[in-house]
Amino acid sequence: MRNPFRRSTTSPQDTAVAPESAPASTPAGPAPQPEAAPAAEPAAEPASGPGTPERAAGPTAPEPAAGSPGYHLLPSPRPVGDLPGWEGLHRSYTDVVGYSHLGHVFLHDRREGTFGVLHPFRDAFKDYGRFDSLDHFDAMVLSDEGFDEFVLRRPHLDEVARRTGPLGPDQVYVPVPYPFLGGDESPDSYDRGDVWTFLRIVPQMFARQRAQEAEAESSGDAPVGDGRSDSPGAPA
Repeated sequence: MRNPFRRSTTSPQDTAVAPESAPASTPAGPAPQPEAAPAAEPAAEPASGPGTPERAAGPTAPEPAAGSPGYHLLPSPRPVGDLPGWEGLHRSYTDVVGYSHLGHVFLHDRREGTFGVLHPFRDAFKDYGRFDSLDHFDAMVLSDEGFDEFVLRRPHLDEVARRTGPLGPDQVYVPVPYPFLGGDESPDSYDRGDVWTFLRIVPQMFARQRAQEAEAESSGDAPVGDGRSDSPGAPA
């Protein structure tokens, strides 16, 4: 069945993330698996200015396991510059306003009033158009049954939470290995990790993988037409 969230009721535009420049030379071979994420880093100074979505201030509390909304909205926005490696986001959005328990990132552009969602493992983001506020975006998109099924992935998320345990502050569930490195995202393959570290590691792994594929193709080890079934930065 086709995912209904490939098109939004607010006229979204599927937009590919511009890939980070790959290293000049990287030895071919299997991509290394990411290490366990270190402790959470201090939050950056919250963004301010006209159009900044308002949320009630307060400390970040641990997320409940099953039965929760499946995502966390930040008390104050963080600058999109806190996501190095996702260059396309820096041109299209100004703030990070939340994230799902599986690592999707909710984005806002104060200049245009638009909201979007980054799909890290697809190396792409999706723009959902303009909304009056973060609460409006939450009610119309994040809380929608289709979004809950196809993005937040119930009941898969509930099974992951049951097996892995509740999340702490700034944590998400991370499959090991990542799906684009051969992982199957089965519920028992997940661990908990710091969301900001996770969002730094994923674009680095994509860049390394592209460099290895390019080197293999140039040396004749792999046909040019083979490799990834979807192009880097494909729409979410």
